[in-house]
Amino acid sequence: MKFDMTHASEKGKRAYQEDRYVVYWVPDEGYLLAVFDGHGGPEAAQICSENLVPLYYEIRNKVLVANLGNIILGVFRGLHEKTKHCGSGCAASIAFIKEDGSEVIVGILGDAPVLVKNDGIWTSPEHNVRSNLAEAEAAKERGGFIADGYLFQSFSGGGLQMSRALGDVSLDKVLSREPEIFHLPTKAGDWVLVASDGLFDPSHATHPSVSIGLMIDQGADAKALVQNALDVPTHDNVTAILVKLSE
Repeated sequence: MKFDMTHASEKGKRAYQEDRYVVYWVPDEGYLLAVFDGHGGPEAAQICSENLVPLYYEIRNKVLVANLGNIILGVFRGLHEKTKHCGSGCAASIAFIKEDGSEVIVGILGDAPVLVKNDGIWTSPEHNVRSNLAEAEAAKERGGFIADGYLFQSFSGGGLQMSRALGDVSLDKVLSREPEIFHLPTKAGDWVLVASDGLFDPSHATHPSVSIGLMIDQGADAKALVQNALDVPTHDNVTAILVKLSE
């Protein structure tokens, strides 16, 4: 299988860049891709980007047979341990494309979107209290409350749109740290996009997966996708990793 991989990242109208991303080829296994969409500062996202690959090898080397779903789950738990002291936080999306291109394993914690074309366009869930009622209710059961589209742990602290995230120590009791893991079949002609939510709409009012998918099918690479978001304009940082599969 041939992998046509492009990536791009811009701070956009923000004064600073909080997105971090990783593109790494694991020899004889496949592509490890990740986007860490930071908020409240870049610290948590930076720690995740620096520790992703070492954690992958640490966990992979402990198992005789590679169960990629369990390895990715272990990576998320390791990243939580590395960032649980952080005042800043981040959404984390990880995708592992097998070397033969037959499958992508996707891990989602937060609202950084992943799109996969495989007989349609699969779009990852959003762990966001504004757009996901089930996530909002789960956060309330953990003791949180929601006001003006933000999740709070107390009246004196800050709030967050996401119901799952890494870092954000001040919201530790009401945030979930567990990702959702998905196994999706892929083949030649399919593609995988891992992005920060600046590529979509940070207000979570729209979900332009169809228009983005059309752009990719018409030849757009990651740089063109990021530029399109900047032209809208998005007011968020924008990051995109795009892998197209072909024979």
